[in-house]
Amino acid sequence: MNRRHFLKVGSIISGIALTQPAVASLVSGQFSKNILVLGGTNYIGPIIVQALLDAGHNVTLFNRGKTNPHLFPQLEKLRGDRYPDKGKGLLALGSKRSWDHVIDTWAESPLCIRDTLLLLKDRCKQYVYTSTISVYGDALFNSQSNIDESAVIPKTPLPERYDQKLSYQENKRCADLLVSELNQGCVIRTHSICGYALDHSSDNQRYWPVRLQQGGIIAAPGDGADTTQYVDVKDLADFINLAVTEILTGTFNVCTTERFDSYLYGLKALSTKPAELIWLPANYLHQQGIRNYVDMPMWASRHKVPGVFTLSTAKAVSAGFTVRPLSHTFSDVIVGFNDKEHDSYQFATGLSKAGLSSNMETRLLESSGCT
Repeated sequence: MNRRHFLKVGSIISGIALTQPAVASLVSGQFSKNILVLGGTNYIGPIIVQALLDAGHNVTLFNRGKTNPHLFPQLEKLRGDRYPDKGKGLLALGSKRSWDHVIDTWAESPLCIRDTLLLLKDRCKQYVYTSTISVYGDALFNSQSNIDESAVIPKTPLPERYDQKLSYQENKRCADLLVSELNQGCVIRTHSICGYALDHSSDNQRYWPVRLQQGGIIAAPGDGADTTQYVDVKDLADFINLAVTEILTGTFNVCTTERFDSYLYGLKALSTKPAELIWLPANYLHQQGIRNYVDMPMWASRHKVPGVFTLSTAKAVSAGFTVRPLSHTFSDVIVGFNDKEHDSYQFATGLSKAGLSSNMETRLLESSGCT
């Protein structure tokens, strides 16, 4: 190619790039994808959608239009319901239209996952499903540690009816296995999801950042050498974007791993009030009837339950999964919790699902002999 021809072609591409986002992405080395997000306006959905938009992809939403309908007014929105007997069901997806990728975060009847798979599997290059590490079942609670994606997932039969009630774990496990069987299936198994705008869902994720904001003498579990695992919702969204860009298939555990002392001292550094951590031996806590995960959120003794917080993420990391610093993740949690008074909020009471009540914490500290 001579210089005149090169300059002419470059001028044409530059002119097109000004008016065609897809071509602009091509010139910059990235391809804009056409992506269908099933849902997209609730829980982790908005963060995922925004990450895709920030990456320059074209996003279409399919949902009922009932939860946060004001979000993403610029996007195409197909209206319907995952349940075939509600509203127009999947009718809006029933054409011959195709997308490059489908992203699904559904947590209810796996029959709905089956229906969308049958409908869309030949009309997309990749079907991404956000699953959970709880699909590993009993393996998390026995002597096994460093569980990776090769672990056998217990079989859970599909329900016979859409209204048949299964547990969250069973719903996710059925869906996980359905998507895993697809050649173009990409299953992302998440640990405890943390981050801004999610703290309303469970005190399990927000207990420690908020408790350390309250300051004072704080009962901490074990000797600090146990590990905890979680995933920042923004890191999850970034990995989904990576999965789309690279057309990843297969299953991936996604989370970050922290020693528990690093986790708590990192949160302490974010606190605006003085706080002192008193580490209570695991055996003492168990003798007092303190429950892993529930009374002491995000924690389990490595000697008692080695699997839950030691999952291997080597596969995801090799694929490009990265994590934000703890300070970024939990600063977001604290910001998202600012609508409540930290000093007055009581864990393990009322609607709270996890953590120590102030009375229980005081009793544990006084009777431990560690104060």
